[in-house]
Amino acid sequence: MLRVSVLSPEGNPLMPTKASRARRWIKCGKALEKFNALGQFYVQLLHEPSDSKVQPTQVFQYQVGI
Repeated sequence: MLRVSVLSPEGNPLMPTKASRARRWIKCGKALEKFNALGQFYVQLLHEPSDSKVQPTQVFQYQVGI
């Protein structure tokens, strides 16, 4: 299932959403479609979301050596 990144009106990252929901938001005028410098698609909401929960994430770095 394809997920689309979502930004709040202030530009803060929110939880990703399904592509079908992102298309619906764009069609209804609730969000703008945008692309970042790497060409990745995301949507930015035009109004405050009803819930702005964010899931904590961790980034792991693997070192490969001989």
